Amino acid sequence: MLSYWLATVRRAAVVIVMIGACLGTFMAGFIIWEDSSAWEEALRQGTLGFLVLSAFMAVVLPATNTWHAARTVSRHGLTLSAEAVPLPCTAEIRVPIRPGTTAYQLTDSVLHALKRLPAPEIDEVKEFTHGELTLVCRKSLRLPVRFHISITTDQDTATVTMDARPTATWKILDDAASWTVLKVFEPHVRKAVHDEGGYERDVSATPSPAGA
Repeated sequence: MLSYWLATVRRAAVVIVMIGACLGTFMAGFIIWEDSSAWEEALRQGTLGFLVLSAFMAVVLPATNTWHAARTVSRHGLTLSAEAVPLPCTAEIRVPIRPGTTAYQLTDSVLHALKRLPAPEIDEVKEFTHGELTLVCRKSLRLPVRFHISITTDQDTATVTMDARPTATWKILDDAASWTVLKVFEPHVRKAVHDEGGYERDVSATPSPAGA
């Protein structure tokens, strides 16, 4: 949990500094507006305001995010770690399939497999086409998550890429909601493709680094 908290501090550092700088500038400007000769006092008070607010946000906001993230992942049987911080959360797997198996068949099997899971519950199917599937999950999560799957086939191999991110794309932290969705869904996606493909085992499974 400590590693997650430290990762959130690093992730939000730029935003924290920007907000602190805005407050410090506002305080300094207000002092100068009241007394145009009080530059020294304005600089001192502005710097103090910047440091106090930045320190407060660096401790309280990541701590709150960590607490919510810990609750989210525990509800889904996971353990919180620093890899849950970067967004978006992505992974890629390659699975052997019978020649002639279509991406549509695999996508359909994945959708049915994920719909059977008790959590995270699928609230909306945004896209379901030949090799493309986009879902939105809200229940059991603090923030809604968009989960996208892309499946391509090449003779006897299917390549599946997965992407989980907040529906609000401006979010830099999401209380580990996206990471939770990816970690819970990934093994079921793998199994659904594997079962539909008809082979006994995966030739490879290579998680890709999460996006920054």
